[in-house]
Amino acid sequence: MLKDTSRSFTGIVEEIKKNEEKTTITLKNKERVIGTYYEKKDASLPKIHLGDKVTVEGSFKRPSSNTTEYLFNYQKYCYRKNIFYLVEIDQVIVIKRNQNLYYKLKDYLSNTITNPYVKTFILGDKSEIKEEVRRSYQENGISHLFAISGMHVTLLVSMIEKGLKKLNQNEQMIFQITSFLLLCYLLILGFSPSIVRAIFFYFFFSLNRIYYFYIKPKNIFLFVLSISLIINPNYIFDTGFLYSYSISYALLSMGKELEGNHYITSLLKTSSVAFLVSIPISIYTYYQINILGILYNLLFVPLVSIVLFPISIIVLVMKPLEIIYSPLIMLLENISLFLSKIAIGKIIMIHIPFPFYLFYSLILFFYINTKNKK
Repeated sequence: MLKDTSRSFTGIVEEIKKNEEKTTITLKNKERVIGTYYEKKDASLPKIHLGDKVTVEGSFKRPSSNTTEYLFNYQKYCYRKNIFYLVEIDQVIVIKRNQNLYYKLKDYLSNTITNPYVKTFILGDKSEIKEEVRRSYQENGISHLFAISGMHVTLLVSMIEKGLKKLNQNEQMIFQITSFLLLCYLLILGFSPSIVRAIFFYFFFSLNRIYYFYIKPKNIFLFVLSISLIINPNYIFDTGFLYSYSISYALLSMGKELEGNHYITSLLKTSSVAFLVSIPISIYTYYQINILGILYNLLFVPLVSIVLFPISIIVLVMKPLEIIYSPLIMLLENISLFLSKIAIGKIIMIHIPFPFYLFYSLILFFYINTKNKK
């Protein structure tokens, strides 16, 4: 176990994230440590890969707590991930190169996929998207489109199933192959709350449909929720978990009420429900909501789900097609940056007592579960 006087730590490289200025690595042993070094300053450091066993030396410190009450507490965030120390790396000593096939595959994909958005949509790694652009996605209420979730899994499953149907595979074989590929994908991505929910729900929902268990979708959803919390009880503190499960429950419960004669009508209803459900989470976490986010989603959801995500998969296989992909990404970023500067619709909140969240959530819960909705 590390102490405040520690100068070195030995562990397995579990994650590597790079941006223009620095590289951040996560090392895993009995506990985790996040280490940072600057590329230009530390050019002499050896190149490391996922799965390598290394010793890092440098200045260790505990994650800082929030200095202003009610703001984001980075220390608690780290502690819930079993991270108790940060280190500014002075030296890296490679003890053993990776021989693990799992890490080799992750490292290969991470180094092969160079486009930041292909990496975002395929691997869920947003670290290489410019900070200003990422912030604009959050302010516009569309950041959920860049986290691998139910929408991405649904599109991926649809593509796999259509391909297998053309090969004349029966329903059970299609389910088995798709489930195997999704579980491999889950292992590569890591067990983030939204991807766990999406893949596990597909698995149990398909089992229920194919083998006629007649289990209600809500009960399947609650079962997946239980599995997620068994995998990691700290998910309950994760903002992504709260967004993913609360919005999914609402959409699942609303069912036919979200259907419309046109795609845009249905999308508007879905976007409105998602926005209403996300309000308490957004206020509690960011102290800000953007009412225009409902309308922004009408533009960005089709652009991402129908155009960019499928093209990302194609570009992954056929890299020369980036010549078409790059202008679309530039268009996406410029629109988001422009819309984020519009002040109308942005509401900055003060700290609100907990009873408000409870009262609001109860009203939503009873409305969502009311049979006759108006």
